[in-house]
Amino acid sequence: MSWIDSARARLPDHLDAHGDLPPPWVEFPTYERYCIGWRMGGGEDWLGLWHVFLEGLGDDPAVRLAYLRRHAPAPMNWSESVHRVLNPGWSDEDDDEGDEDDADDDGSDPAEARRAQLLARGLIASDASYAIWRARQDRVHWPWFDVRSPTTAGRHWTRDLWFWSRHVAELRAAGRLDLPRVPWPWRGCTRPLREGRCTRIDRRRGLLTLVRMLGAGEVIPPWRLGLHVQDFADTFDDDMGYVDAYRLWGMSALDDGEMLRRFCHADEAPPPWRAWLADQFYLG
Repeated sequence: MSWIDSARARLPDHLDAHGDLPPPWVEFPTYERYCIGWRMGGGEDWLGLWHVFLEGLGDDPAVRLAYLRRHAPAPMNWSESVHRVLNPGWSDEDDDEGDEDDADDDGSDPAEARRAQLLARGLIASDASYAIWRARQDRVHWPWFDVRSPTTAGRHWTRDLWFWSRHVAELRAAGRLDLPRVPWPWRGCTRPLREGRCTRIDRRRGLLTLVRMLGAGEVIPPWRLGLHVQDFADTFDDDMGYVDAYRLWGMSALDDGEMLRRFCHADEAPPPWRAWLADQFYLG
């Protein structure tokens, strides 16, 4: 049996009450758009099933639009995929990017124009993944039940921790946070979790500091800590400094430019840091 035949046979087991296969951004909100999870394991398999499901929808734009409207808006960095759902024959080669002879007369960016149209139609949204994830949470899932070391969690489960951090912050602000006993390896997160502030900042132990900040509900920009762009080592090693940990968080957490401004305080960044943010977190 070919993979396509296998996918068609398995597809009915994954359909929802509407007979839909939920879009990948709905099924896996903790997978950022370009993470390796889409190239292996469950994410890769779901993308394959999704393409088979979309083929079965046919080419009627109204049917495809209705499908998208039955589900949560996609993160803005999924705009190309959403556009392709609505226009199954479209290819990014149609833009003729880089061909000056075929450039738009007004110099506009076709990808930006598509994003604007999808945003206006409510098919994509800023910070969409957290809302999808949060709607599924009936309680706080404490990360130390899955990962013994906060450094390991910060390195490999950064986006999950980011969502957990925001959930905790919401409950803390509402006075409804019931903090359980924190195990020893995570004990340094107890005060940030309880008080909503991080006072133990070690700029050399970036991952540990990042996790403590996430416990407090705020990731502090490196320029506020007196760090400089030259402190960036461009490493993903477990002993990375804070600037590199901040880069890891941004790559995992941010899905659009509005999130960059909102959560990274990009508008306040000194010029060298603005250039660094634009280089590391290009979000269209």
